[in-house]
Amino acid sequence: MSSLAFKAPRSLDELAGCLALADAGTRILGGGTDLVIQLRDRGVTEGTLVDLTRVAGLDRIELEDGWIRIGANVTYGGIAEHPLVTGLVPCLGEMASQVGSVQVRNSARLPGNIANASPAGDSIATLMALDARVELLNGRGELATRKVCEVVTGIGRTTLARDEAIVAVLVPRPAATVRSAYGKIGMGARSQVVIANVSLTLVLDYPASGRIGDPRVVLGSAAPLAYHARQAEALLEGSRPSAALAQELATVLRREVEVSIKGIEMFRHKMNDIQGLALDLASNLFSDVL
Repeated sequence: MSSLAFKAPRSLDELAGCLALADAGTRILGGGTDLVIQLRDRGVTEGTLVDLTRVAGLDRIELEDGWIRIGANVTYGGIAEHPLVTGLVPCLGEMASQVGSVQVRNSARLPGNIANASPAGDSIATLMALDARVELLNGRGELATRKVCEVVTGIGRTTLARDEAIVAVLVPRPAATVRSAYGKIGMGARSQVVIANVSLTLVLDYPASGRIGDPRVVLGSAAPLAYHARQAEALLEGSRPSAALAQELATVLRREVEVSIKGIEMFRHKMNDIQGLALDLASNLFSDVL
């Protein structure tokens, strides 16, 4: 017989009260697309579920003091279609539009992807490329921010405390000259439904000088943690877009992935996948130049 308790706070104050009582059996419920499967597979019948979906004010995307603030209750579907996202950070909208199926996108949220810390998590690499933060509420009612790259520390591992919940994701508003793009290839085929086999996010400044600045190239699903492809970033810094540069970027990323997979034969296809993604995203980013 199940003895799972259910709490549904309606405000941040009520949520803080629930978090103050959190123990090892407490789990935060948002979209539930991952949590429900975990509870079923692990046969969990005891503990406390704290439902975030009724907390007021967490269902909006807003510009706030130079940040795009995405509330914890905004679904991937809502992110993919929101004009602030599509207009200012296209890579985030592109990522959100490729998460799972339509049903998943209409339920799943960013905080769950971050808290689960899967190496195949679609959003983590993109949020890292955007230098995004999470806004955390703890059991004392205190709000704090932490970089996404500081939260996710390994497969299924985060720095989230037992009494902390992600209540928003904060993305710095980019300058008007910043361009970005996202792409992924699923397990065995290009698909929006399957888990990412490898993903790539490009964020860079392209001012009137025509030279690329502050490039951020982040790979997902190529290692236990999403990571910046530093050699690729060094290649792009100060360069002018060209077909030859796109080819060189693809080659450099192939080498980066080759290192990250450590010679494991079953992952070697990721090297070809990342080359194709690099060429696709370079073409998309600089369709007015190439």
